[in-house]
Amino acid sequence: MHKFTWEARGTRSVIDYIIINDRLKSNIEDIRVFRGSKIDSDHKLVESRFKFLKHAKHSYNKTDKTVYKKPPAFKLHLLEQGSIRTLCRNRLKGKFTPLTGEIDTDWLKIKEAISKAAEESIGYKKWKNRKWLQMWNDEIQLAIEEKKASYRKYLQNKTVERYIEYKKHRAIVRKMT
Repeated sequence: MHKFTWEARGTRSVIDYIIINDRLKSNIEDIRVFRGSKIDSDHKLVESRFKFLKHAKHSYNKTDKTVYKKPPAFKLHLLEQGSIRTLCRNRLKGKFTPLTGEIDTDWLKIKEAISKAAEESIGYKKWKNRKWLQMWNDEIQLAIEEKKASYRKYLQNKTVERYIEYKKHRAIVRKMT
């Protein structure tokens, strides 16, 4: 009963759809068909509940082919110290300029004042790239080269022996890193 989206002269059919690509289909939580909607049509209302991701790591702009990374963050934990908090407050008071009454320009002025005051008083966090090893040596480099060579051999001739050899080299590299 709730799956049919069209009904006329005793015939029922599913002809209204919500179209979404494969990458986003896991974000759909629920799809419903409502019978009692007051619209001037013989079709029924199709509604979907969609969950959006709160944070995306990168956003890709198709026009200029640039990957934008997250902006630098301030060291907010330093504001717990009273002296730094008063320093930041005083810098912020000095940065404010009179407002013009236009929302967009006033917002940019306030944002710029807060950013400059925070940058001068507490500074930015340094992002640590934890993907790379702190200590890289020739032994690790040799093990990775052996793993790559065994993988290339496996790709040339996909046998069980070569795959086992590749897995052995991969396990060695994982233990070292």
